[in-house]
Amino acid sequence: MRISSREFLYLLVIKGGMNDKGSGATIFGVAKALGVSTASAYEEINHLIKKGFVERRDGGIFITDEGIREMNSLIRAHRVVETLLVRAGIDPDKACELARMFDYALPEEVVDKLYEYLGRPSKCPHGRDIPSPSS
Repeated sequence: MRISSREFLYLLVIKGGMNDKGSGATIFGVAKALGVSTASAYEEINHLIKKGFVERRDGGIFITDEGIREMNSLIRAHRVVETLLVRAGIDPDKACELARMFDYALPEEVVDKLYEYLGRPSKCPHGRDIPSPSS
């Protein structure tokens, strides 16, 4: 499964902005962080719950292990594509921008093949870790 760029942004805010600090996210907090209405945030969070990427517990919204796996999968795709583009001669910042246009649409099999083709890089051009396929 591959998450959309919108789903990724929500998961990133829920996990990085709130769960990593030890608290559950709130619909209001997510809406404020993303600059969307609370109704839009409510709708998207319910969508993410149905997909099993987040759950409501302890009075807040928390990312699930499945949600973390999906986030890492998209991060991996982005960083592998970014690495390929830089090796093809594109500026790292431009490569990052271009990779965002389609990284979420690539099947994992393609990302895996590109990763192997590139010699299994451990870091992207910006020095960030490339998650392993099982992360």
